[in-house]
Amino acid sequence: MKKLLLLLSFSFCLLSFAKAQTDTLTVMQYNLLNYNNYTSYCTAANNNVSNKDAYLKTIVDYVLPDIFTVCEMNQLQTSVDRVLTNVMNTSGRSNYAKGPRTNYSSSDMVNMVYYNTNKLVYHSYTAYPTDIRDINVYTFYYKDPAIAVTNDTAWITCIIMHLKAGSYEADAAERLAEVTILMNQLNALNKPGNYLAMGDFNTYTSTEECYDLLLNHTNPNIRFYDPITKPGDWNNNCSFASYHTQSTHNDYNNDCFAAGGLDDRFDHIMASLDVMSGGKNVKYISGSYTALGNDGNHCNDSINQGTNTSVPANVLAALMGNSDHLPVILKLQIDVATGINDEVKVPFDFYIPSNSADDNGILVSHCNGEFSIEVMNVTGSLVYRFQTNAATGYNTINLSDIPKTASIAFFRITDPDGNVKVYRTLR
Repeated sequence: MKKLLLLLSFSFCLLSFAKAQTDTLTVMQYNLLNYNNYTSYCTAANNNVSNKDAYLKTIVDYVLPDIFTVCEMNQLQTSVDRVLTNVMNTSGRSNYAKGPRTNYSSSDMVNMVYYNTNKLVYHSYTAYPTDIRDINVYTFYYKDPAIAVTNDTAWITCIIMHLKAGSYEADAAERLAEVTILMNQLNALNKPGNYLAMGDFNTYTSTEECYDLLLNHTNPNIRFYDPITKPGDWNNNCSFASYHTQSTHNDYNNDCFAAGGLDDRFDHIMASLDVMSGGKNVKYISGSYTALGNDGNHCNDSINQGTNTSVPANVLAALMGNSDHLPVILKLQIDVATGINDEVKVPFDFYIPSNSADDNGILVSHCNGEFSIEVMNVTGSLVYRFQTNAATGYNTINLSDIPKTASIAFFRITDPDGNVKVYRTLR
């Protein structure tokens, strides 16, 4: 059995369908390391803002993010504007805009979002002050050219957090207090939707209380999911080498940059259930999550130590020069209505991860109950049928009983409410 599935809905009799209009959004989150914010240890000599503009421009030119969220930026409006002018709207581009700046927490550094106006329309924002820094919330909708006709589009909300740094219990307690403020607000709204929670979380392990609160809140409507499902003790653990985001440097010659080499997974983009399942026109593209410049071979090393061909040489040099963090990136598929015969939307999703054993699939469900799974060959003949009980969220589905000699072409899945979707395997 192949490990990847095309997440497409088929009219099973004809093996064809009328597809909704689709597009892709690239999302990037980046800790800029004291951008235009000079301190006793980050100075104009070792963290010069003009040099950072050039580094950041190289990175943006390479990625071309549609949503670019940042933290650790100097709190002045001139710094926010500087990135828009000197980085985003360069190289012939004029299509980027920025969100409103807030600093209710009176911090020396703020968060910000830049976005591609060719694809997205800014709708609204709010911010939640904490004892450390604001948590910023920005909502956009997709710039669908048919919106006047269909009155339908895709919405997405980005939540940017730069949580308290430090490995002491008091630091972890402060991070929990910050995330509790956010989750209390989301719980009061109690509104499922397309949410991304992103930023520098400064967490050393997935068992930390603030991280657990994001994933396992008592209200399932507001839980977040790690798109790559990599829980564990990330700190100085080389089994997570491919997912570490800090630090880019192993040397101690620059007091501004944390040293020690890549050994922490501080930076994250987490997604709501609707994003993971594609239930509301926005869906995480499986396998698209990456830490830019991390080739998986530099645990406790500088990213430019020896060979690293994960990005072009100029991009690697820019990542090395700009920050002690790596950006994290994921891609989203946008599905918008085009009229009749659009692809059916169902409140679940099914896939076999590329890093999974052949005998396991993932069912992402919006409800609890019994699902019927029919396995068919290319002619539409039934090969195997079984039922499985699923809970809200991720469910690992055992596929080991499917006959190994069968030529599997389709999985036809029916949820407890009778919603049906067919997934075709890649052969």
